[in-house]
Amino acid sequence: MTGIYWVDVFVVVTIVGGGVALVWKALSLLVRRLRRLSHFLDDWLGEEARPGVPYRPGFPERVAAIEAELRPNHGTSLRDAITRVEDGVRRVEDGLAAHLEQHRTGTEQQPAEGKP
Repeated sequence: MTGIYWVDVFVVVTIVGGGVALVWKALSLLVRRLRRLSHFLDDWLGEEARPGVPYRPGFPERVAAIEAELRPNHGTSLRDAITRVEDGVRRVEDGLAAHLEQHRTGTEQQPAEGKP
């Protein structure tokens, strides 16, 4: 190398230290990615109950539960509740339209004489 002992030691230490730093950075990046993959798989597959931690369903099971709410089932699903609300709003709209039509045509019923 240079022939100067301390310079050669410094160059070797720098090269080895740089290599160790690159390997450390690559390994930390790999560990971080594997941890993210592990979290994703835990979310996808769900987790069994264990002491202090309740059961957590996986993604397919959660999607199935949501899909079940979107289909009518004779009264208890979200779809049935929306249908009931739509029907109620439609009745109110029809009643309001009929009321407004009576005012436009002047066919509203007048109270009989002497009756409030």
